[in-house]
Amino acid sequence: MEALQQHYREALAARIDALETARSSHIDGDTDALESIKRVAHTLKGSGGTFGFPEITAAAEAVGLAGSGALVEKVDTLLAILHEVMQGGEARLHELLVIEDEPVAAKILQTRLEQNGYLVHMAKTGAEAEALLEQEQISLVLLDLILPDMDGRNFLVKLRERPKYAALPLMVTSGQSGSTTKAECFALGADGFFEKPLDLDTLMAAVAAKLQRSGEIIREARTDPLTQLPNRAALHEAFQRAQSAAVRSHESMALAILDIDHFKAVNDTHGHATGDKVLRRVAELLVETARQTDMVARWGGEEFVILYPKATQSGASQALDKSLLIFRSESFSGEEGESFNVSFSAGVVEVEKSATLEEAVAEADHLLYLAKESGRNRVLTHQSAVVPAVKKVLLAEDDDIVASVVKSHLERDGFEIVHFLDGAEALRAAAELEVKLAILDIKMPGLDGFQLLASLRKMPAYQDIPIVILTSMGSEEDIVRGFKLGADDYIMKPFSPVELLARIRRLVKS
Repeated sequence: MEALQQHYREALAARIDALETARSSHIDGDTDALESIKRVAHTLKGSGGTFGFPEITAAAEAVGLAGSGALVEKVDTLLAILHEVMQGGEARLHELLVIEDEPVAAKILQTRLEQNGYLVHMAKTGAEAEALLEQEQISLVLLDLILPDMDGRNFLVKLRERPKYAALPLMVTSGQSGSTTKAECFALGADGFFEKPLDLDTLMAAVAAKLQRSGEIIREARTDPLTQLPNRAALHEAFQRAQSAAVRSHESMALAILDIDHFKAVNDTHGHATGDKVLRRVAELLVETARQTDMVARWGGEEFVILYPKATQSGASQALDKSLLIFRSESFSGEEGESFNVSFSAGVVEVEKSATLEEAVAEADHLLYLAKESGRNRVLTHQSAVVPAVKKVLLAEDDDIVASVVKSHLERDGFEIVHFLDGAEALRAAAELEVKLAILDIKMPGLDGFQLLASLRKMPAYQDIPIVILTSMGSEEDIVRGFKLGADDYIMKPFSPVELLARIRRLVKS
């Protein structure tokens, strides 16, 4: 609920601007302003109580019922409550970039925007604006068309050609009136066009509304729809910020990856709807037991990653142990009313100052794999990890370079690789080998990977072990054929060794 309330607080800025503008217009005698006030009040009446702010609902209802004599007083009361509620949370401070070379116009815009609670960066030229975009976290741009060093339309084109800024909200402010100029700006990617002299009330309302909609789109793009947790994209951004802060402050940072134990059995036995309930509950529990500074994200499937800024490996491990203790005591009900319990396994690491998110997750994932190997239902660190029994992997790959890369990464992870350059040779040896996983190339002498896969699946010892195809053949027909013959995963060359290792770990520990 707290996250929803914070989202609601951030959305109030647009409502406040609209109410204040309509209030001023009503006092000036604008007959249409009354309807604007009533519409805004109506939306607030319905949403206030829903998000846990009944005082907003009551004040908005009073505005709706007020006669003309008491209307301004009731609106003022509602505005005071809205400001108080909005300031009660930690609303994001939006940073705006104003590109305007005329000193008076620039100062007026800066003053009004700062009065509305925005952090404003000013640029007189396109070059200055480009530098500020790289240095600051800009949420919206206000662009004048006539600049000393370039036409504002050319700046707009350059901005939209860069993926990083393709969706950045941008509004044009210009003394060039006329439908042609306006149509051109919209065609080039502008989100709004305001003619000078500016109607500041209208512009402020448009800015607030655009920031709200943009924020909603960003949240949706960075939120997992099932659990409402941040997704990988959001985690990447948070990791980079936290790592930069850790380097500056010389403080440690920890990261954990966890996986729900026997989750496939939960889906198979109790149904996917019940499995979704388990995922949502573990997400809620992890958030409830985390600090406000920690970030819980869904990594994929039944895996979650937790980022612990200003925490050691030991501290993060102790916190996650408490979460596990609570989670495994929870009782779930299946589709037919049967009750069951679930646990999770996790690996926790202290993040190296120069490590990427993928590298940190891979290191933690190795500990997660060891946790699964040593009995599941536990949290492991480097200090508590145990050395698992060596597992053999059958590798059929005729490219020595590829084989050496696969071997080096898997051997560091504790696997023993039995390598064959020929598909027929691999099949002859398979009957005598006790392996936990097989990796097959497709194009090989003697017997191709598809033939080898089909033959292995006919052997009792290979009916249930994971088999991965690692190949450069990536047509839809090839991929479908591989899965139909019984492959558990299909990985294309060139491949990321880190991703290959992560996927193999998931197959082995599932």
